[in-house]
Amino acid sequence: MAGDRFLLIKPWSYRLWSDVEHVLGQLLIAEITNRIPVIYWPTHCLHNGFVHTNGFELYFEPISSYSIFELTKPGYTFYPPFWDADNLLVEDTEKDTWMYRSIGDLISSDANVVVGDVYFSISEIIPFIKKDNAAYGMAAVEIYRYLYKKYIRLKRDILMEVQGFYQSWLKEGHPLLAVHVRREEDDMIIDERKDIADEHYWYRNSRKYRIKQKKNRKRKYRFLGKGRLLKANTQYHAEIRKLMNKYAIKKIFLLTDSEEVIEEYRKTYGDAVVFTDCKRLSGNDPAYNLENPMVKRRRGIEVIKDAYLAAQCDFFIGNDFSSLSRAISRIKDWPVENVKLLFRQREKRKYPVNVRMIAAKDKKILRSLVEFMKGLYRKIKKKLHIGGDEIDN
Repeated sequence: MAGDRFLLIKPWSYRLWSDVEHVLGQLLIAEITNRIPVIYWPTHCLHNGFVHTNGFELYFEPISSYSIFELTKPGYTFYPPFWDADNLLVEDTEKDTWMYRSIGDLISSDANVVVGDVYFSISEIIPFIKKDNAAYGMAAVEIYRYLYKKYIRLKRDILMEVQGFYQSWLKEGHPLLAVHVRREEDDMIIDERKDIADEHYWYRNSRKYRIKQKKNRKRKYRFLGKGRLLKANTQYHAEIRKLMNKYAIKKIFLLTDSEEVIEEYRKTYGDAVVFTDCKRLSGNDPAYNLENPMVKRRRGIEVIKDAYLAAQCDFFIGNDFSSLSRAISRIKDWPVENVKLLFRQREKRKYPVNVRMIAAKDKKILRSLVEFMKGLYRKIKKKLHIGGDEIDN
């Protein structure tokens, strides 16, 4: 890599595993553009509990030997053009507009320092991969796994915690099933009967795509009819029982942020359930109740520890809308049939499993109307002798 060409990777979401996913995409861009990657998570990141430190390096080994301070060299040029040596440490509050941040412009820039603070999925980057890159010809999930293996290395103290828990609680329990259950979103109910696809807000891509919506777009509604309430997280148990019956699962390693989920699974599966000792939320506790800065790193360690323990299991069931579940599915090369990320699908749309949903009931009225019209059509045919006379017995 050229010694004066850098890609500064800043946070996108300020949520640990979402930003790791963002980092992986930017690292692929660094490979494509022959730039030296420099990752900087500032002190106001969710899991960065120390002053004037790089949040990424609280948990993972450095990607390169450079720091953000070495990118402020006099004479360096920057892209997007509103960056310079004086404001490089500042957060851009206008990045939601995506100004100067198309993937083509970032890749083709000749600036010494390109700043990557917006999210691109691997699927979006694949068309730009060159034949001489190791990821050329790989599917997106293969590229994620290649990048995890190459770049993401845990700090030694975290790795020792992972290994210690595994040796004490999981090693003798194979075949092991890891299950990630996010707590129910109490303040959200999705009504599937409404045409609200464009109004759903999924954090990972929201800022990228919502600006494309027309501000004055009228909301369209289908005929609502009656609905039935689908409870949250009900799909897990059927999938767990399938694996337990087929593979004689001995232990279930449970990852969750909910005290209620812990109670439910212990009641259902008894001593087969194993989980780490970490802070969890109960009832309507706020999801991100920030604590004293000195303990924030502990919370980051807890979610990383859970992920890497899950990756040492034989099977995994997770939430398709969770960055933690996606990370677990990519940390190692799982057999396809050993991983399942759950979601609800209504028609062609996907919804998270940890949200209650009002689903449309069968359209009995419409079905009755169709049967009535078919009957009427048969009577008219018979009366007009269309298609031949019918013989009464």
